[in-house]
Amino acid sequence: MATLPSLFRTFLSDIRPQDEHQDAYKEGHETLRDRLQDDNDIQEFYVADFLQGSYRRWTALRPKEGEKSDVDIVLVTDLQDYEAEDALEQCEPFLEEYYEDQWEPNDHSYEIREEDVELDLVLTVAPSEAIQEVAKALGSLDVGTALSKDDLSTVAGALNMSVDGDEQWKEDPLEIPDREDNKWESTHPLVTIAATLDKNDSTGGHYVNVVKAIKWWRRTKTPDVDGPTSYPLEHMIWDCCPDDIDSVAEGVTQTFEQIERQFESEARNEDIPFLPAHGLPAVPKHNVLKQIDGEAFAAFHNEVSDAAQLARTALDEEDKATSRDLWHELFGDEFPPYGSDDESDDGGEKAMTLGSSSQVDDPSDHQFA
Repeated sequence: MATLPSLFRTFLSDIRPQDEHQDAYKEGHETLRDRLQDDNDIQEFYVADFLQGSYRRWTALRPKEGEKSDVDIVLVTDLQDYEAEDALEQCEPFLEEYYEDQWEPNDHSYEIREEDVELDLVLTVAPSEAIQEVAKALGSLDVGTALSKDDLSTVAGALNMSVDGDEQWKEDPLEIPDREDNKWESTHPLVTIAATLDKNDSTGGHYVNVVKAIKWWRRTKTPDVDGPTSYPLEHMIWDCCPDDIDSVAEGVTQTFEQIERQFESEARNEDIPFLPAHGLPAVPKHNVLKQIDGEAFAAFHNEVSDAAQLARTALDEEDKATSRDLWHELFGDEFPPYGSDDESDDGGEKAMTLGSSSQVDDPSDHQFA
């Protein structure tokens, strides 16, 4: 079995957001959050703000050529007595003051377009003191360390906290406005972040890198195939990635194989699979894949089947140079040539351990964001 840890480490380093993207993330979201916390009008209903999305879950890829970095900021409020559309409009004077001609409304949020970054300001309502306190704890973290190993344990600490001796916050999802239907819907990004931390720990620190690798395959090898992308794809990987993996290569292979097995019936019948959202009741309206067309999913599943076969061949190949060529076929030119790194020690792969004491020695080796 050839897991090629050094080549995977180089590959993952190349596909993650680079320094210039990280700088754009940091400057954009810190400026927005400072303004939210200092604005007198916002402070009338402000409870907390925190980062969400692939940036906070350590699963982002570098932007495509010609595209900007993007980051999501959740604004937690006490606007529960407002109708959804009216609550959203409370943000617009702020946006006009600080981001004139740079913002536009989405169904659930506001998109802010700056020169080097796109910011998504997501308005929510916190229904209980428990969820408010956890949101404050996460939001109070030093965002300047959001990509250092010190941040990992503090994020885990914030999300593992309890209020009055329990974890009631996990039962109290935030409410997000639906502009089109003028109603509130449940969402639980805090539980989603916690689920990422737990999954990464249970996979020996490999999970977030498996996510990035498969998302890169999806972007570069199947761009014209409809089906799950972005977070729905990440959630599927979370559901299908086994815990007992010892490398990214093994995780990618077994995750592809599990997706193929688990959703074979839905793909054959062109049905929409059901994946319940983290922290919400398992009902159709909370299906992470509800926007996926059954025919499109079947086409995606067919691509996954081919990828599973290729990954298994690459993993089982004893000759490292041949194995490398097979992984290159799966992931494209970003997967480095054999011999570009020392592959003499297959035990040298560095996992990314979130929120634990077993960190790698050099934070620059982390495949963050």
